[in-house]
Amino acid sequence: MQNGISIYVGLDCDIEENLSLIETAAALGFKRLFSSVQIPEASDAETFQEDFAEILTTAVGCGFEIILDVNADNFAQYDLDGITLRLDDGFTVQQVAEISQRRKIQLNASTVTEDFLESLTAHNADFNNIAALHNFYPHPYTGLETYFFDNQNQLLHDFGISVGAFVSSLNGQRRLPLREGLPTLEDCRNFSTDLSARFLAALGVDFIIIGDGQPTHEELQAVANITDDEVIFRAQILSDDPIVAEILSRTFTRRADVAKSVIRAVEGRQYLKELGGTIAADSTCSARTFGDVTIDNENFGRYAGEVQIIQDVLPADERVNIAAHIPDEEIFLAGYLKPRRKFSFKLTR
Repeated sequence: MQNGISIYVGLDCDIEENLSLIETAAALGFKRLFSSVQIPEASDAETFQEDFAEILTTAVGCGFEIILDVNADNFAQYDLDGITLRLDDGFTVQQVAEISQRRKIQLNASTVTEDFLESLTAHNADFNNIAALHNFYPHPYTGLETYFFDNQNQLLHDFGISVGAFVSSLNGQRRLPLREGLPTLEDCRNFSTDLSARFLAALGVDFIIIGDGQPTHEELQAVANITDDEVIFRAQILSDDPIVAEILSRTFTRRADVAKSVIRAVEGRQYLKELGGTIAADSTCSARTFGDVTIDNENFGRYAGEVQIIQDVLPADERVNIAAHIPDEEIFLAGYLKPRRKFSFKLTR
């Protein structure tokens, strides 16, 4: 995923802090930089244009795609080569289609409709130059509902349009004027940046942007490590068996046939065969519950090595070891793990 950061000239950070963020993010592999010229609280200092130009120059030099949020009133002022324009309010279908024929643009993913997209097709828009980016929502309780977000993404994907969304910084400095975070999804407003990004990836977005302009280094690293081809669960490993730890450190695929009470991984038994070992039964055996990650031991015969995520309350079974546990606040991610989708565990002790 080509993820991004945000820079807001004239708000919380001075030019040195903004340039430092760009360089740090570039070193971590970020590829996009979002900015906006539609922030009433931004300073109108004489240095604004100079600072803005320096930020753009530095970001381009670091290999960033610049995404600039504009509306119909200020569009002409920022219709610059090398900048991707996120077209917000006031543009007609014909205007959007014409702009797409000569440059890269992004639509407002939160408000676009099927009729609008069909009209773009009728007006010969160049969909090779069109992506989409959701809004962020500074006002608490106004962020998008997850089901609506998912439907919007599916609509855009049906037209071959990639979709991005915002996550907040939780531990860094949240942006003025409200400092309530800048998420796309309301559910993510007070999630960690790491969990928010993993949730958006589970929902199938194509890129993620940190909305707040001063995230921590840990938050930058978390988003930089996100991949769009798997759902990642944080899990506390409970087994001391090195073979179990090695198996759980690998990537799995959810089976195509969906079981009632568990998520079954395709690869667990094969991984055990590759390692050439055995998994002994735990000395203690307890009931399984939501979020437990289990692995079948040698007493389960040919099923030994099978990895499951428990989605029910199940009795103890001496053939099954509870190897790890997904925290309660993250088990909801399992609801977005579709058949044949990849998944993995971020293991902690």
